[in-house]
Amino acid sequence: MFLLALAAQFSLPILANPGVSNIGGLIDFDDFPFYMYHQARANLTVYTRTTVRPDGKIDNCFVERSSSDRALDAFTCQLIVKRAKFLPAKWMDGSAVYGVLRVPIRWSISEYPEKEPIVADLELSADHLPEGAESKTRLSLQVAADESGHLVSCAEWISANDTRKHFPELVEAACQKATASLVLFAPVDASGKPVRSIQSVSVHIKLGK
Repeated sequence: MFLLALAAQFSLPILANPGVSNIGGLIDFDDFPFYMYHQARANLTVYTRTTVRPDGKIDNCFVERSSSDRALDAFTCQLIVKRAKFLPAKWMDGSAVYGVLRVPIRWSISEYPEKEPIVADLELSADHLPEGAESKTRLSLQVAADESGHLVSCAEWISANDTRKHFPELVEAACQKATASLVLFAPVDASGKPVRSIQSVSVHIKLGK
């Protein structure tokens, strides 16, 4: 039987910026590049991957999926590296390890922005969903991965401002599939050696096949 790890046993890097609960909160309206106002490109999403070292310092920020604007992609990572401060990720024994946060940053000046497209690490279909779940449900997981990128533990990741209803049975199903099928990018230390890590994983669950 698959057992979910308790969230308290391991954790992703935690933002240490006062009053900021997620990476997106580091970027505000004043950061919006002026040139975009004149190009009708007011709704773009940059999918970022930020690696945090065991000392809490940012190792790097990469763009996993481009917004189609390379300047905006680079600017987004520059802001994250410049502004974000972290408490390091914690392994299951409580020791500090590398952490990888994979977060979409939405740039929008529209009063009614387009809905952010779903780009998930894992797609999961269900014959039925729990009462109260939407026909398309998103889950965020935090996982412990070994030096090869294989998952060794999994739990739901709930951010500080997450007000959605949560469904443990869907988390268990998602963790089972993630553990069986996902191999993640493993960060490397200063010597270039792959290391174990705590990483975020996005899951899209839908009704039917």
